[in-house]
Amino acid sequence: MQAANSLLDAREGRDVWWALWRALTGDAFLGTLCALALLGLLAMVVLPQQPFGGPAAPVAYSRWEAEARSRQGAFFAPLNGLGLNAVAQSPWWRLALAALIPLAGLRLADRLVGWRTAQRQDEPRLRVMLNAPPLDQLAARLRAQGYRVAQPAVDLLVARSGLPALGFTCAFHGGLILAAGGLLLNLAIGWEVSSQMVTANGPVNLAGGTSLTLREGDDPAGVIVALQPSDQRLTIGPGQTVRTANGIALTLEQKLPGYRLRATDGSGTALPIQASTFLSPNAELLVTLGPDEPERYLAIPQARLALALRAEGADSRLRAYAIPSGQLLYDGEVTAEITIERTTLRFQPATSAVISARYRPGDELWLLGGALFVVGAIGSALFPYQRIIVHRQEEWTEFYAAGRRVRGVIAGLVADAQKA
Repeated sequence: MQAANSLLDAREGRDVWWALWRALTGDAFLGTLCALALLGLLAMVVLPQQPFGGPAAPVAYSRWEAEARSRQGAFFAPLNGLGLNAVAQSPWWRLALAALIPLAGLRLADRLVGWRTAQRQDEPRLRVMLNAPPLDQLAARLRAQGYRVAQPAVDLLVARSGLPALGFTCAFHGGLILAAGGLLLNLAIGWEVSSQMVTANGPVNLAGGTSLTLREGDDPAGVIVALQPSDQRLTIGPGQTVRTANGIALTLEQKLPGYRLRATDGSGTALPIQASTFLSPNAELLVTLGPDEPERYLAIPQARLALALRAEGADSRLRAYAIPSGQLLYDGEVTAEITIERTTLRFQPATSAVISARYRPGDELWLLGGALFVVGAIGSALFPYQRIIVHRQEEWTEFYAAGRRVRGVIAGLVADAQKA
C-alpha cells in the first residue's frame, strides 16, 4: 500500500530525462526567468540607465554617473555591480530573455499537443485509489466541472480544460515569446544616442549608418533636421519627439545659440580668430554655446583682443578685453555687428541644438507581447490549464494530472468517491 501511494512510480523515479524535462518546463523555472526579465524592465524605468556608449561617450557618461550617484547614494556601487544601472548591457538580463523564448515555446507546444491528444503524455501520478467508482461516473463529475472528457480506451479517461483555459495559456506563452523577442530585437539592432550636440556646419553620425544635419527654418524655437541616407526632413519643436519613416525617434532637448563669427580691421581686411591654442586661427569661426560649455573664449591676436561669449537664456552676451592689459573694452548683448576700437565683429546666427535619437524596432512587438502576457496571466489565474488522466488497472485506479490547482481537483474526485 505504501508503494501504491507513492507520488511517482518506479519508471518516473528512474527516468533522469523525464525529471529534467519537468524541471525545465515547470512553473518554478519559468517564474524565475519572468522575475528576472521584469526586474530588468523595472530597473530601466526607475533607475537612471548608463548610456549605450558607456565611457566611450564621456560627456553623456559623466552626466549619467553624477545623476545616478546623487539619486542612489550608498546604493550606487551595489546596484552598479548587479548591472541594474545598465540593464541593457547586463548578460543576466539578455540570457533570461533568450531562455524565455524556447522555454515558452516548449510549454506552449506541450499545452497544444496535450489539449488535442487523448493519450497519456508525461503527467506525474498524483494519487492511487482502491475500488474507485467506474470511469463513466468519474467522467460525469469532470464534465459537470466544465472539463472536456474523452475515453480512448475502456481503462483510460482523459479530461482537459475548456477553450477559455487553452486561449489564456496560449496568450500567456505567446505574449512571453513576443515580448522577449521584441526586447532582444532592440538589444541586437537597436541603438540610442543621448544629448548629441548638432550644429549647422555639417552632418553628425548617429548610429546604424544614419547621419543628421540641421537646416535653417522659420521657427525660432524649433529646428529642421535632415536624415541621411533617406533625405527625410522633419521639424521638431522644443521637448517634442518625432518619429521618422524608418522608426527612428528624435527628441529636441534644447535649441542653442550659435554664431558664425568674422572679424575685420578698419580697412576691411579679415582678421584670423583663434578658438584654442591647439587649433589654427581661421577667418571665419563657428561658435556654439551649449549646456556643457555655456561660455566660449576666443582671441584675435592681430587686433590684441580677447573675447568671452556667453549664453544667457535665449540671448548671448559678449565681453571684450585688451591684450595684454586685460582692460574691459566691451560688455553687452550680441548684435549682428559690433565695433570695438578699429575691429568690427560680425555675428551671423547659426542653428545648433541638443538632440537625442533612438531606434527600437522591437517596441511594438514587446508591447503587444506584454499586453498578451498580462491578459493571459490574469485569465490563467481564473481558468488554469489542467489535464487529468484516470487509468484503471484491475481494482486500482491511478490519477495522473498536470496544471495549477489540479491536486485539489483530484482530491475532490477522491473525496466524492469515498463518500459514495
